[in-house]
Amino acid sequence: MLRSRRFWVGVGVSAVFIALLFMRTRPGTVASALVGANYWWLAPAVVVYFASVWVRAYRYRYILRGVREVPGPALFPILIIGYMANNLLPARAGELVRAYVLGERHRISKMAALGTVAVERLFDGLTLLGFLTLTVAWLGGDSALRDLALIGVAIFAAALAVFVAALAAPDTTEQVVARLSRLLPGRFQQRAYDLACSFVDGLRSLRRPDAFAWVVLTSLLAWLMEAVVYFLVGRGFGLDVHFGYFVMAVGAGNLAITAPSSQGGIGPFEFFVKQVLIGAAAGEAVAAAYSFAVHAVIIVPATALGLFYLWSMNLSLGALSRRAAPAPVYETVPADSGADD
Repeated sequence: MLRSRRFWVGVGVSAVFIALLFMRTRPGTVASALVGANYWWLAPAVVVYFASVWVRAYRYRYILRGVREVPGPALFPILIIGYMANNLLPARAGELVRAYVLGERHRISKMAALGTVAVERLFDGLTLLGFLTLTVAWLGGDSALRDLALIGVAIFAAALAVFVAALAAPDTTEQVVARLSRLLPGRFQQRAYDLACSFVDGLRSLRRPDAFAWVVLTSLLAWLMEAVVYFLVGRGFGLDVHFGYFVMAVGAGNLAITAPSSQGGIGPFEFFVKQVLIGAAAGEAVAAAYSFAVHAVIIVPATALGLFYLWSMNLSLGALSRRAAPAPVYETVPADSGADD
């Protein structure tokens, strides 16, 4: 892993944002804020966090129904393994690891599994974007948060347009994808086409209004539960601010790490969560210390439990990441993949 270019890019991204975070804050004052916190509040925060993952497991069950019926409890460890891998590997490789483990344990095509992960991430992104834009409009935010919201709107507006098209006209969408994929270099054509078609297939179960409504509601519930986690950690740091700021922190911190970057999102997450708390009139040192603590609550227990699940399955992270890594594909999409009108 140390010889991986992606690993060192991730380290570089983390270093840049950590440097920005400490630009106006002395490490000694942050350390003092960490020492002075009441860590008893972390216990209920961890419980609520795992409860939110349980809700996500049941949400993922509904997304998966278009591919295979898998019970919600069976999906919980698979989600945790994916989160663990995202925390330890660069470029959000945990999504590939999750798709691989899901495919192996439940005999699902790895590409189909990856398509359902993409659908899940779309719902996450739209939910987080809603949290951020609504709270910034309501409570206000600095230029960094407004810029993040604008970038998110641009990205997810395009993603939403693709989502609506794929949901309303899947066959036409696949024909358009076939044409567009032929514009890529030959080695990427087939993989791009297969992944896009898997995304369309992953939407199959959501064409039922009840399933779609369930996924929307569980997305809102899971992320609001994570906002409760942020609130509980905030109590440990004496943060007496409006709950809306914790909702804003959920949106800002997680949108900042949506794009593949550093391991666990360390750096970008802390920087944007700190900006939210400064906007809530928290001190620089307390805001920075809080950002480190809440991120630790999110990633440390999930990483430990994910490694335990790997051990119980007789798997290692190194072997799993190698197996899950996409192999080069040189075939091209057939010229007649989609019929011309």
